Amino acid sequence: MSPRTAPAGRPATAPVPECLLAEATVLTDSLIPLVNRFRTRQADDGTVPDPRPEDRELLARIRDEGAAWYRRHALDGQAEALEADVAGWLAAGLDSRPHFGRSRDALAAPADGETTFFLAPVQTTNSAPPVGKRLDCFFALRKEPDALPVLAESFPHPKNNCQSLVLLAGSAGFAHGNCIVFFPENVAAHDKVTEQPYAMFFFNKMRKIHETYALPAAAAVLTPDTLPRASSGLDPDVCFEARAIWGYLHDAMHYQGLWPFDEHIALKMNWFVGLLEEIKVDAKTVLACADSGLVPYAAEQIAMILLERVFRYPQADDATGNFDSGTGVFLYAWFREHGALTGDPAGGGLLRLAPDRAVEALRAYVTTVEKLEAEVTTDAEYRARAKELVRRHLPAPETDRDASGRRLRYAFTADQEVLRRAKGGLDRLPPLEFARAEW
Repeated sequence: MSPRTAPAGRPATAPVPECLLAEATVLTDSLIPLVNRFRTRQADDGTVPDPRPEDRELLARIRDEGAAWYRRHALDGQAEALEADVAGWLAAGLDSRPHFGRSRDALAAPADGETTFFLAPVQTTNSAPPVGKRLDCFFALRKEPDALPVLAESFPHPKNNCQSLVLLAGSAGFAHGNCIVFFPENVAAHDKVTEQPYAMFFFNKMRKIHETYALPAAAAVLTPDTLPRASSGLDPDVCFEARAIWGYLHDAMHYQGLWPFDEHIALKMNWFVGLLEEIKVDAKTVLACADSGLVPYAAEQIAMILLERVFRYPQADDATGNFDSGTGVFLYAWFREHGALTGDPAGGGLLRLAPDRAVEALRAYVTTVEKLEAEVTTDAEYRARAKELVRRHLPAPETDRDASGRRLRYAFTADQEVLRRAKGGLDRLPPLEFARAEW
């Protein structure tokens, strides 16, 4: 099949209904500008330094308009939670950290084909700076992959709690930059989340992110003839389907094996253990695509996973402390060691990617990690062995923190620095903006 269109006999994803686009336009013209004004007054921890009377008035207006929207759509519980959270913050003072646990807990995952709206101070990971617990909102449509019902028969997920969404409208934290995730633990609150009743992913943002950052980052490193191209130039709905299937398979793989994520959450949150876990579940996703013959858009997913993880993630400003960046640099080193990335005999400093060797390197990686998991018997032993394996490819930094106080986890080797060739040019690009459905 052509990588740019849906396969024969498979209908393209239905367009977003005009009534929802109209609702998105209303929010974009009314409530969202107010939220964007307020969030500029906040510090990274969500507080409003030296709050003024007009800050209180603006928040009260946002509360009233947000609650009215909720009630117009029969979401009274969310309206009441928003009102209570704002009342508590106003009473404590806007220079105190916000606590929106009621809003967080009142939100329920939408059913497939339904919309969701949320308003609260939220950490919008990978968004355009400034990023912090700032007031944000989003309006989105849940759209699960067309292939999911059949796919789930071959790749069952025992505790699937993820939602694939189309972002229809949002304030700056969601509409600008690369944030594609929303979890309950992202909401500013004084108490910690003990369970995750929803995990939302704005997968319609992926096409623009992938084309803007991942492909140029890889093109700066790889020879043109070995640059994976199956994930480039995709129809938006095909890209959405492929990315959503990747998300489903990735999450399903977390719940397999001897140390499933849900039974060992605290252990898997360890930086070294978690790094190996994230690579493992993506590696198993690639193997499912390569081996089974059952996964739609298999070539597109393999290309997307390799380009995103190995080449885009290491571009982060805080790459040497960033978890996702660490997975990409580790995987680059693993591919180098296993002959999947080699120097180009023609010279010029570019590398050649051998797709078949990359798949076999990922197979070897899964075998290595699962062997480790079979040999350890305690959390402490797992953490020690994980750190030992990670350190073979990610050397320890000379200091624990950089000049700005950010935690450092590893240092780039001279060979790994090649991954950052495109960073200067990518940094000069304006933050991505997503208007309406971007569909």
